[in-house]
Amino acid sequence: MVLLLKDLAENPELLDAVWANQESCRKCGVALQETITGKRKTPAGAACSDCYYELLGEVIEQHPIASAGKRRG
Repeated sequence: MVLLLKDLAENPELLDAVWANQESCRKCGVALQETITGKRKTPAGAACSDCYYELLGEVIEQHPIASAGKRRG
């Protein structure tokens, strides 16, 4: 929905309609804005960048990469 400043000055409630349709982070509940908070897709739903990378770190910690075996020879 395109909002012109003229339309917003005449009817400020138009801005409420825009914010009502906004998606929020599934973990922290912050309103997602791609350029400000980030908007990452996860299997459980959309998440902000902070929560996404926190979740990614937890998954990596649960499945660490093993070190290589001893060299023989």
